[in-house]
Amino acid sequence: MINLMGKVALITGSSDGIGAATAILFSSLGAKVAIVGRTQSKLDKVSSECQSKSPNGLKPIVIQADFENDGDVKRTFDETIKAYNKLDILVNNAGVARKSNFTDDDALEDYDRVMQINVRSVVLLTKLAKDHLTQSKGAIINVSSIASIRMSGTHWSYCMSKATLDMFTRSMASLLGPEVRVNSVNPGPVRSNFWNAHEDPKSLLDHMETQTPLQRVGVPDDIAQLIAFLASDAAKNITGSIVVSDSGTLIANPHK
Repeated sequence: MINLMGKVALITGSSDGIGAATAILFSSLGAKVAIVGRTQSKLDKVSSECQSKSPNGLKPIVIQADFENDGDVKRTFDETIKAYNKLDILVNNAGVARKSNFTDDDALEDYDRVMQINVRSVVLLTKLAKDHLTQSKGAIINVSSIASIRMSGTHWSYCMSKATLDMFTRSMASLLGPEVRVNSVNPGPVRSNFWNAHEDPKSLLDHMETQTPLQRVGVPDDIAQLIAFLASDAAKNITGSIVVSDSGTLIANPHK
């Protein structure tokens, strides 16, 4: 059984979706949690759920921040350490996707925003956290995507960012070991607000579901359970791994 009792976890992008599910699960497993997002009302809702699931009734630290700004990334780390005075687990989940054509006039603006949030903020937060994680012999879990493996033409910058994140995971696993384990979780389609920009997200995900070998797409808790495993001592022999959870999307037969 996974036990995170007393562990301090910083979970970015935790106002909804995978990040929220991870924060709630970690709280239920006894962790002390710092949650981070851009929308205060969503964070407040997640905070209440975390407190209700915590065996000790612990309320998480709530940090409203926008990771487009390096200053907010640093403030997020500083507030977490100020509150808990240590860090055991860092979950880099904050991310953004932009649909654009490479030939669009604003293509490079989209690229800069995606790389800032999906890559630079992760690098910066990892750099800030490494000494505390080394001291606690902690774990980093980067939330990537199967988009790092399978390209999408209209989301080229997102795919690039996730491929970069996977290589950063491997690099940090090599550099920070043996004290710190670093792994990547790469979800396929997950039923969350990530798809809300699509004109009919439910129909899109329902169609994706029919194409997978498992005849389903993920839900946030599927990915949260995997993150919790990788953060725990149950995964003490795993580092530098790119762990896919996609209902078999990558091996789906397109002619089936």
